Amino acid sequence: MKVLLVEDNKFARDTVAEALQSLGHNAVVVADKGAACQIIQERLETIEMILTDCDLPAPDEGLEIIDFARKTVGFRGPIILMSGRYRAIEAGKVGAEFLPKPFGLENLEFAIQRAEIKGALPAFEW
Repeated sequence: MKVLLVEDNKFARDTVAEALQSLGHNAVVVADKGAACQIIQERLETIEMILTDCDLPAPDEGLEIIDFARKTVGFRGPIILMSGRYRAIEAGKVGAEFLPKPFGLENLEFAIQRAEIKGALPAFEW
């Protein structure tokens, strides 16, 4: 699966990219919101999943990426939101799976499986 990985921390970015590769996925790796939105727009047909940190480094930039992907360009694939803070409610509101940091390979694999099953759920409306 081709996964867009968005993570501003180089160590975390490299580690997660390596983990994705070990699970048989191909990662397109970017470090910020601007690059992520550009990739989503230019490669919408080839990106199958988005895995993004929540705070890149500004708070909630990951949620802004999800909003752009879903509402602006119509991305319908699964999305995983990573964070060191508890953000499961925010992830659920935008139809994304939540993956708390730090996480191991098994946690990542399980989150990918859950996200694939969940698919592209609509954002929760309050």
